[in-house]
Amino acid sequence: MHNDRRWRDLVERVRDDADALRVAFVDRVRTVPAYGRGLVPAERLDADADDTFAYLLGRLAGRAVPDRLAEVGPAIGRDRARRGVPLDDLLTAVRQDFGVLWEALRARATPDEAALLVERVQTVWTVVEDYSSRIRLAYLEEEAVLARERQGERTALVGALLAADDPAPEDVRRAAIALGLDAGDDVLVAAAAGEDAAALRRAADRLAAGGRPVHVQPTGRHSVLLARWEGPDGAPVRAAFEGVRCGVAPTAHGLADVPRRARLAGELADVTAGGPAEPRTLASAWLPLAAARLGDVGPDLVVGELGGLAGVPAAERERLLGTVRRFAVDGAVADTAASLFCHRNTVLNRLRRVAGLTGRDPTVPADTAVLLLALACAEISPSSRGIVVE
Repeated sequence: MHNDRRWRDLVERVRDDADALRVAFVDRVRTVPAYGRGLVPAERLDADADDTFAYLLGRLAGRAVPDRLAEVGPAIGRDRARRGVPLDDLLTAVRQDFGVLWEALRARATPDEAALLVERVQTVWTVVEDYSSRIRLAYLEEEAVLARERQGERTALVGALLAADDPAPEDVRRAAIALGLDAGDDVLVAAAAGEDAAALRRAADRLAAGGRPVHVQPTGRHSVLLARWEGPDGAPVRAAFEGVRCGVAPTAHGLADVPRRARLAGELADVTAGGPAEPRTLASAWLPLAAARLGDVGPDLVVGELGGLAGVPAAERERLLGTVRRFAVDGAVADTAASLFCHRNTVLNRLRRVAGLTGRDPTVPADTAVLLLALACAEISPSSRGIVVE
């Protein structure tokens, strides 16, 4: 009991010179980078320092702390998060409280209170660390709130950008700020539908881990990924989306080009739905895309070009069309024969048979293109699939 009273007396002597605590604290804190840059105004720093030491000294003296002071720590944590003070800088500043308090206690202690100081050092440290922990928790909670606010704002701004046919320069500028991009940056644009959106988000995480700004925007039917991109299309892009069933548009050169690219990526995702889990680009999916864009003309193309196959038995028709598709890839009869494990004459006979039934010679590139487009239309048109598939 005697030591408790002596301790309270010592704490009160420090409290009587609270201005000195504030001055010492502010001098120390100004060496912390965020505070040295003036992220916290001087008047706010002074007020918070006064309240901080009033709270800490009250705790050390064992007095009841008013509710206003009890909320000082959490209020500081929230304020610093809003001002953009890095957490490490904040905690470095808060831990100056111990050094300032301890020096003040030593300076005001009498020689016969030296043992008392040694006895209470852990108490001082515990009180300051508890205070620091409350500030840290409030900071992290506020940071999470800010992240949700930023995400909501970013989603709204990107949504407005994607919805525009010809986005206004101001909409482009605001979206660029929200995304952490320059308006003229090259942007990678990909889209996935349904359950494939989860894989697209994992790809976004991988891209973000490489340090590039990335955003995934739900648009209703699709999830659209936007990421800053440097370098060529082709293999690097396919590698970025390995294992993801999605459509990938050609790189957008500037954010103003993003809406058009996003619509194309969505189309590519739609025409390749149900295919292998891999990215599909304009180069790799132009046939189904072209077929889809023909709309209600597609079935007419199927009937006009492939109608002659309707009377052929299903097994033979499958062999004939499989040979046409393979020949279109290989470009040489010998290579196609090797791919299909048959004689070259068999390949030639099948190609001649297709030419006789359709009027299109599969060995002529222009005719092959028409046949392949008609086949792609048949794949997406329920009304005409029976012509080539039973």
